[in-house]
Amino acid sequence: MKLNHIIIGAGRSGTTSLVAYLQQHPKINFSTIKEVTYFSVKDHFKRGETFLHSFFKESEGKVNATSDTYLLMDEVAPKRIFDYNPDMKIAVILREPAARTFSNYQYSLNQGYIDKKIALMDSQKLEEKILTSDDIIEQNNHCNFHGSLYHLHLTNWLKTFKKEQFFICTTQQLKDNPQQLMDDYFQFSGLDKIEIQELGAQNKAASVKNKLLNQFLVNRDHWLRKLISKPLQISFLRKIVLNSNVVDTIKNKNKEEMVYQPMTEKELAFCENYFREDLKKLAADFNVEFKT
Repeated sequence: MKLNHIIIGAGRSGTTSLVAYLQQHPKINFSTIKEVTYFSVKDHFKRGETFLHSFFKESEGKVNATSDTYLLMDEVAPKRIFDYNPDMKIAVILREPAARTFSNYQYSLNQGYIDKKIALMDSQKLEEKILTSDDIIEQNNHCNFHGSLYHLHLTNWLKTFKKEQFFICTTQQLKDNPQQLMDDYFQFSGLDKIEIQELGAQNKAASVKNKLLNQFLVNRDHWLRKLISKPLQISFLRKIVLNSNVVDTIKNKNKEEMVYQPMTEKELAFCENYFREDLKKLAADFNVEFKT
Protein backbone atom coordinates (compact mmCIF):
# COMPACT_ATOMS: atom_id res chain seq x y z
CA MET A 1 0.00 0.00 0.00
CA LYS A 2 0.95 3.65 -0.25
CA LEU A 3 -0.36 6.51 1.85
CA ASN A 4 -1.70 9.10 -0.58
CA HIS A 5 -3.78 11.50 1.53
CA ILE A 6 -2.92 13.27 4.78
CA ILE A 7 -4.54 15.90 6.99
CA ILE A 8 -1.81 18.11 8.44
CA GLY A 9 -3.85 20.25 10.86
CA ALA A 10 -4.36 22.70 12.31
CA GLY A 11 -4.77 21.21 15.77
CA ARG A 12 -7.84 22.32 17.76
CA SER A 13 -9.59 23.22 14.50
CA GLY A 14 -11.95 20.33 13.86
CA THR A 15 -9.69 17.61 12.49
CA THR A 16 -11.50 15.01 14.60
CA SER A 17 -14.81 15.90 12.92
CA LEU A 18 -13.18 15.99 9.50
CA VAL A 19 -11.73 12.53 10.05
CA ALA A 20 -15.12 11.21 11.21
CA TYR A 21 -16.71 12.41 7.96
CA LEU A 22 -13.94 10.93 5.83
CA GLN A 23 -14.34 7.58 7.54
CA GLN A 24 -17.92 7.41 6.26
CA HIS A 25 -16.72 7.03 2.67
CA PRO A 26 -16.40 3.36 1.62
CA LYS A 27 -13.46 4.14 -0.65
CA ILE A 28 -11.34 5.72 2.08
CA ASN A 29 -9.05 3.40 4.00
CA PHE A 30 -8.30 5.45 7.09
CA SER A 31 -5.56 4.52 9.56
CA THR A 32 -6.61 2.39 12.54
CA ILE A 33 -5.83 5.34 14.81
CA LYS A 34 -6.79 8.94 14.07
CA GLU A 35 -3.26 10.35 13.97
CA VAL A 36 -0.17 8.53 12.80
CA THR A 37 2.76 10.72 13.81
CA TYR A 38 5.24 9.02 11.51
CA PHE A 39 6.46 12.01 9.49
CA SER A 40 6.57 14.42 12.44
CA VAL A 41 8.11 12.44 15.31
CA LYS A 42 11.75 11.54 14.76
CA ASP A 43 11.62 8.30 16.75
CA HIS A 44 8.68 7.10 14.66
CA PHE A 45 10.23 8.14 11.35
CA LYS A 46 13.38 6.17 12.14
CA ARG A 47 11.32 2.98 12.25
CA GLY A 48 10.70 3.16 8.51
CA GLU A 49 7.71 2.70 6.25
CA THR A 50 6.81 -0.66 7.76
CA PHE A 51 5.90 1.20 10.94
CA LEU A 52 3.74 3.67 9.00
CA HIS A 53 1.94 0.96 7.05
CA SER A 54 1.26 -1.09 10.19
CA PHE A 55 -1.53 1.37 11.03
CA PHE A 56 -3.52 0.47 7.92
CA LYS A 57 -5.58 -2.47 6.78
CA GLU A 58 -4.61 -3.86 3.39
CA SER A 59 -6.73 -2.39 0.63
CA GLU A 60 -6.91 -2.03 -3.14
CA GLY A 61 -8.34 0.85 -5.11
CA LYS A 62 -8.88 3.00 -2.06
CA VAL A 63 -7.60 6.32 -0.78
CA ASN A 64 -5.21 5.55 2.07
CA ALA A 65 -5.48 8.42 4.53
CA THR A 66 -4.40 9.56 7.97
CA SER A 67 -3.98 12.77 9.93
CA ASP A 68 -1.23 14.35 12.01
CA THR A 69 -1.84 17.80 13.47
CA TYR A 70 1.82 18.21 14.41
CA LEU A 71 2.65 18.57 10.73
CA LEU A 72 1.36 22.03 9.78
CA MET A 73 4.08 23.90 11.67
CA ASP A 74 6.75 21.24 11.08
CA GLU A 75 9.54 22.61 8.87
CA VAL A 76 11.20 19.21 8.30
CA ALA A 77 8.17 17.04 7.50
CA PRO A 78 7.34 18.37 3.99
CA LYS A 79 10.52 16.89 2.52
CA ARG A 80 9.99 13.59 4.36
CA ILE A 81 6.51 13.32 2.90
CA PHE A 82 7.62 14.36 -0.59
CA ASP A 83 10.37 11.73 -0.59
CA TYR A 84 7.77 9.14 0.43
CA ASN A 85 5.09 10.22 -2.07
CA PRO A 86 5.52 13.38 -4.19
CA ASP A 87 1.88 13.08 -5.32
CA MET A 88 0.48 13.23 -1.79
CA LYS A 89 -2.80 15.09 -1.40
CA ILE A 90 -2.75 17.33 1.64
CA ALA A 91 -5.74 18.64 3.57
CA VAL A 92 -5.75 21.55 5.99
CA ILE A 93 -8.61 22.75 8.20
CA LEU A 94 -8.14 26.16 9.80
CA ARG A 95 -9.94 27.81 12.68
CA GLU A 96 -10.09 31.56 13.34
CA PRO A 97 -6.57 32.04 14.76
CA ALA A 98 -7.41 33.81 18.03
CA ALA A 99 -9.98 31.11 18.89
CA ARG A 100 -7.58 28.31 17.95
CA THR A 101 -4.77 29.88 19.95
CA PHE A 102 -6.95 30.24 23.04
CA SER A 103 -8.26 26.69 22.67
CA ASN A 104 -4.74 25.30 22.31
CA TYR A 105 -3.63 27.32 25.34
CA GLN A 106 -6.49 25.88 27.42
CA TYR A 107 -5.62 22.39 26.19
CA SER A 108 -1.98 22.88 27.20
CA LEU A 109 -3.01 24.11 30.65
CA ASN A 110 -5.36 21.18 31.20
CA GLN A 111 -2.80 18.64 30.06
CA GLY A 112 -0.13 20.14 32.31
CA TYR A 113 2.16 21.35 29.51
CA ILE A 114 1.91 25.00 30.58
CA ASP A 115 1.85 26.14 34.20
CA LYS A 116 -1.56 27.51 35.19
CA LYS A 117 0.19 30.61 36.55
CA ILE A 118 1.20 31.63 33.01
CA ALA A 119 -1.39 33.87 31.34
CA LEU A 120 -2.23 33.61 27.64
CA MET A 121 -0.27 36.68 26.55
CA ASP A 122 2.69 35.74 28.73
CA SER A 123 2.78 32.32 27.07
CA GLN A 124 3.59 34.00 23.75
CA LYS A 125 6.77 35.47 25.24
CA LEU A 126 8.03 31.94 25.99
CA GLU A 127 7.56 30.63 22.45
CA GLU A 128 10.80 31.94 20.95
CA LYS A 129 12.85 29.71 23.23
CA ILE A 130 10.61 26.68 22.65
CA LEU A 131 10.94 27.09 18.88
CA THR A 132 14.69 26.53 19.12
CA SER A 133 13.88 22.93 20.08
CA ASP A 134 13.65 20.33 17.32
CA ASP A 135 10.88 18.51 19.24
CA ILE A 136 7.73 19.17 17.21
CA ILE A 137 5.51 17.82 20.00
CA GLU A 138 6.93 20.33 22.48
CA GLN A 139 6.47 23.10 19.93
CA ASN A 140 2.82 22.19 19.33
CA ASN A 141 2.05 21.90 23.03
CA HIS A 142 3.59 25.25 23.95
CA CYS A 143 3.55 27.52 20.89
CA ASN A 144 -0.11 28.43 20.78
CA PHE A 145 0.40 31.67 18.86
CA HIS A 146 3.06 30.46 16.43
CA GLY A 147 0.90 27.46 15.57
CA SER A 148 -1.84 29.78 14.31
CA LEU A 149 0.35 31.67 11.81
CA TYR A 150 -1.28 29.82 8.93
CA HIS A 151 0.19 31.78 6.02
CA LEU A 152 3.69 31.32 7.41
CA HIS A 153 3.28 27.56 7.67
CA LEU A 154 1.46 27.02 4.37
CA THR A 155 4.13 29.03 2.56
CA ASN A 156 6.74 26.68 3.95
CA TRP A 157 4.79 23.69 2.59
CA LEU A 158 4.60 25.31 -0.84
CA LYS A 159 8.38 25.20 -1.05
CA THR A 160 7.96 21.44 -1.51
CA PHE A 161 4.44 20.76 -2.84
CA LYS A 162 2.28 22.37 -5.52
CA LYS A 163 -0.68 24.48 -4.51
CA GLU A 164 -3.12 22.19 -6.34
CA GLN A 165 -2.15 19.35 -4.00
CA PHE A 166 -3.83 21.17 -1.09
CA PHE A 167 -7.41 21.21 0.07
CA ILE A 168 -7.83 24.13 2.48
CA CYS A 169 -11.04 24.69 4.41
CA THR A 170 -12.18 26.29 7.65
CA THR A 171 -13.82 25.04 10.81
CA GLN A 172 -16.76 27.35 10.12
CA GLN A 173 -17.34 25.83 6.67
CA LEU A 174 -17.45 22.35 8.18
CA LYS A 175 -19.89 23.53 10.83
CA ASP A 176 -22.16 25.55 8.50
CA ASN A 177 -22.50 23.11 5.59
CA PRO A 178 -20.71 19.80 6.13
CA GLN A 179 -22.34 18.13 3.11
CA GLN A 180 -21.14 20.79 0.68
CA LEU A 181 -17.66 20.80 2.16
CA MET A 182 -17.38 17.02 1.99
CA ASP A 183 -18.70 17.02 -1.61
CA ASP A 184 -15.80 19.33 -2.46
CA TYR A 185 -13.43 17.20 -0.44
CA PHE A 186 -14.42 13.96 -2.14
CA GLN A 187 -14.06 15.61 -5.53
CA PHE A 188 -10.58 16.78 -4.57
CA SER A 189 -9.78 13.20 -3.55
CA GLY A 190 -11.06 11.77 -6.87
CA LEU A 191 -13.96 9.99 -5.17
CA ASP A 192 -17.68 9.79 -5.85
CA LYS A 193 -19.81 11.98 -3.63
CA ILE A 194 -21.83 10.30 -0.88
CA GLU A 195 -24.54 11.56 1.43
CA ILE A 196 -22.90 11.97 4.79
CA GLN A 197 -24.42 11.54 8.21
CA GLU A 198 -24.04 14.89 9.94
CA LEU A 199 -22.24 14.81 13.27
CA GLY A 200 -22.05 16.98 16.36
CA ALA A 201 -18.86 18.27 17.94
CA GLN A 202 -16.36 15.43 18.15
CA ASN A 203 -13.62 16.77 20.42
CA LYS A 204 -15.03 19.05 23.11
CA ALA A 205 -12.84 20.94 25.57
CA ALA A 206 -11.82 18.64 28.38
CA SER A 207 -9.47 18.41 31.30
CA VAL A 208 -7.77 15.26 32.56
CA LYS A 209 -8.90 13.57 35.75
CA ASN A 210 -5.56 11.96 36.56
CA LYS A 211 -2.50 13.86 35.34
CA LEU A 212 -0.09 11.05 36.28
CA LEU A 213 -2.03 8.64 34.07
CA ASN A 214 -2.14 11.26 31.32
CA GLN A 215 1.64 11.72 31.47
CA PHE A 216 2.08 7.99 31.01
CA LEU A 217 -0.20 8.04 27.98
CA VAL A 218 1.29 11.07 26.22
CA ASN A 219 4.91 11.28 27.36
CA ARG A 220 7.08 9.12 25.09
CA ASP A 221 9.96 9.39 27.58
CA HIS A 222 7.96 8.05 30.52
CA TRP A 223 9.93 5.15 32.06
CA LEU A 224 6.92 2.80 32.27
CA ARG A 225 5.86 3.58 28.72
CA LYS A 226 9.37 2.78 27.49
CA LEU A 227 9.26 -0.54 29.35
CA ILE A 228 5.88 -1.51 27.90
CA SER A 229 6.80 -0.35 24.38
CA LYS A 230 9.53 -2.99 24.01
CA PRO A 231 7.23 -6.03 23.60
CA LEU A 232 4.94 -3.90 21.42
CA GLN A 233 7.66 -3.79 18.79
CA ILE A 234 6.56 -7.35 17.96
CA SER A 235 4.27 -6.97 14.95
CA PHE A 236 1.32 -9.16 15.97
CA LEU A 237 1.19 -7.66 19.49
CA ARG A 238 1.18 -4.15 18.03
CA LYS A 239 -1.75 -5.02 15.78
CA ILE A 240 -3.76 -6.45 18.67
CA VAL A 241 -3.26 -3.30 20.75
CA LEU A 242 -3.93 -0.93 17.84
CA ASN A 243 -7.09 -2.69 16.73
CA SER A 244 -8.42 -2.73 20.29
CA ASN A 245 -8.23 1.08 20.57
CA VAL A 246 -7.37 0.53 24.23
CA VAL A 247 -5.20 3.68 24.46
CA ASP A 248 -7.92 5.96 23.10
CA THR A 249 -10.45 4.30 25.41
CA ILE A 250 -8.28 4.99 28.46
CA LYS A 251 -7.66 8.58 27.34
CA ASN A 252 -11.39 9.19 26.95
CA LYS A 253 -12.14 7.67 30.37
CA ASN A 254 -9.55 10.00 31.87
CA LYS A 255 -11.25 13.12 30.47
CA GLU A 256 -13.99 15.28 31.88
CA GLU A 257 -15.77 17.95 29.85
CA MET A 258 -15.10 21.51 30.91
CA VAL A 259 -16.18 25.03 30.05
CA TYR A 260 -13.58 27.79 30.27
CA GLN A 261 -14.04 31.53 30.50
CA PRO A 262 -14.00 33.46 27.19
CA MET A 263 -11.08 35.63 26.16
CA THR A 264 -10.85 39.09 27.68
CA GLU A 265 -10.99 42.23 25.52
CA LYS A 266 -7.28 42.74 26.19
CA GLU A 267 -6.47 39.23 25.00
CA LEU A 268 -8.62 39.66 21.89
CA ALA A 269 -6.87 42.92 21.05
CA PHE A 270 -3.48 41.29 21.54
CA CYS A 271 -4.43 38.46 19.17
CA GLU A 272 -5.87 40.84 16.59
CA ASN A 273 -2.59 42.71 16.45
CA TYR A 274 -0.48 39.55 16.48
CA PHE A 275 -2.28 37.85 13.57
CA ARG A 276 -3.15 40.91 11.46
CA GLU A 277 -0.40 40.66 8.84
CA ASP A 278 -0.52 36.87 8.57
CA LEU A 279 -4.29 37.01 7.98
CA LYS A 280 -3.91 39.62 5.24
CA LYS A 281 -1.43 37.38 3.43
CA LEU A 282 -3.62 34.31 3.99
CA ALA A 283 -6.55 36.04 2.31
CA ALA A 284 -4.43 37.33 -0.59
CA ASP A 285 -2.49 34.15 -1.33
CA PHE A 286 -4.93 31.38 -0.30
CA ASN A 287 -8.32 33.11 -0.42
CA VAL A 288 -9.02 32.07 3.18
CA GLU A 289 -10.89 34.46 5.44
CA PHE A 290 -12.72 34.05 8.72
CA LYS A 291 -16.08 35.42 9.78
CA THR A 292 -15.89 38.08 12.47
